[in-house]
Amino acid sequence: MVRLAGSTCWIATLFLTLFALVSCGSDQPTVVVYTALDPIFSRTIFERFERETGIRVNAVFDTEATKTTGLVERIRRESKRPRCDVFWNNEVLRTIRLAHEGVLAPYFSPAAADIPDEFKDAKGHWTGFAARARTIAYDPKRVTETDVPRDHAGLLAPRWKGRVSIANPQFGTTGSHLACLLDIWGEERYRSFLQSLVDNGVRVVSGNATSRDKVLSGEVDLGLTDTDDVEVVRRRGESIAESLYSDEGAIVLPNTIALIKDAPHTEAGQTFIDFVLSVEVEAALAASKSRQIPVRDAVPVPEAGLRLRDFRRANVDYESAAKILPQALRIAQEILR
Repeated sequence: MVRLAGSTCWIATLFLTLFALVSCGSDQPTVVVYTALDPIFSRTIFERFERETGIRVNAVFDTEATKTTGLVERIRRESKRPRCDVFWNNEVLRTIRLAHEGVLAPYFSPAAADIPDEFKDAKGHWTGFAARARTIAYDPKRVTETDVPRDHAGLLAPRWKGRVSIANPQFGTTGSHLACLLDIWGEERYRSFLQSLVDNGVRVVSGNATSRDKVLSGEVDLGLTDTDDVEVVRRRGESIAESLYSDEGAIVLPNTIALIKDAPHTEAGQTFIDFVLSVEVEAALAASKSRQIPVRDAVPVPEAGLRLRDFRRANVDYESAAKILPQALRIAQEILR
């Protein structure tokens, strides 16, 4: 019995040793990416990166209900012991706020050399790419192009009473949209606009996709949303069109990518950032169902794609808007509730 026990112990030890050796031999580099971009779009990029580099991507996605903000809060909570290497955000203001909090590490990617300075942090804490524009979705079968508002004030016309939807600004790009308006207009005009929306029966819904869907169902005539939300259903054959605030300019919000300070896999994180900021990846996002808007003129887009030069843009200062984002959200919660 003693011999059998000793033999069994020896065999178990040998098995564990061999298992450890095999496991070590099969290890591969890993990068942990937190991303607010919809999985349907980001997963193809992750798979392509894995094929081309041999680095495995462990992706953590945000939920639709807490779009963007959920991962931002998670990064803050983990800041003393980071689990994430790279944050791929689908907007810019909350990324800037993380940079100001010292959560992000500087990294000047060589792939970003030709990205315009307006889409890059001067200290290297984040880089913008593959933008979306805030837009007004409408059904051209019910609303003519000439009737769609060309600016924000047009949303307040009596004919649109109870027929406009907006996503809850506490999450996602709607909050960034409102912060940009507050920065451009000042508090008095901003408050007046939101109150006028309420007085005109605006419908506050859970998200941008829901705002678009209210248009598709006929519950509203105008839905404030993003260009990618419009494009996805247009490619399904739905009757939908968009207006880009042509009289005052559309607010453009780029995706951003950033390296986390004290990331556990810094080198792999830098490799991933270089890959995502390449012309090829931005072109792939421009050609995808999300129809992202390249921030570089040299990036090829399909015939139905969008370029920044194709439409008028609002004069947005991302740094300034990021600073007043909490104020914009606080006022919106007070008025829109």
